[in-house]
Amino acid sequence: MPTGSMVFLVFTGVVTLAVVLQTLILLAVFIGAKQSERKVLEQVERLREDLEPVLHAATDVLKLLDDIGPRIRAITVNVHTASERLRGQVDYIDALVEEVTGRTRHQVARVDNMVSDTLDGIARGVRTIQDNVMAPLRQIGGWMTAIRAAMDLLRRGDRRSRSSDEDFI
Repeated sequence: MPTGSMVFLVFTGVVTLAVVLQTLILLAVFIGAKQSERKVLEQVERLREDLEPVLHAATDVLKLLDDIGPRIRAITVNVHTASERLRGQVDYIDALVEEVTGRTRHQVARVDNMVSDTLDGIARGVRTIQDNVMAPLRQIGGWMTAIRAAMDLLRRGDRRSRSSDEDFI
């Protein structure tokens, strides 16, 4: 059977082999990590180069927004003030239009009443004229027609009698 020193020697050799193997694996991982780091740094550098114009443009936009911000606020205040004034003017005009419309309705009602009263008066006047003037004129016209007819009848009678008298002569 193996002796204690032999076991110790084999054990030490296996541990040494394991440590060397572990060192080689860690060295391989380290080299792989270094290569990955290099690739990542290259990609980061490319990305930085690609994003640099975008960042400059964004910075310019932010500066522009900082410059425009107070102007936009002033414009907003002016628009708000103008809209409030406009709303007041519209309310004023609305009140005026309502007042003028009310007055116009009142005047139209007055004119309508005056026209109706005038037409009623004219109709009464026409009826009065017809009753008081035209009826007697019709009666007179009827009498005149009767007189004319009588005169015509008398004239014809005179002619007949003359013509019949002359026929006998």
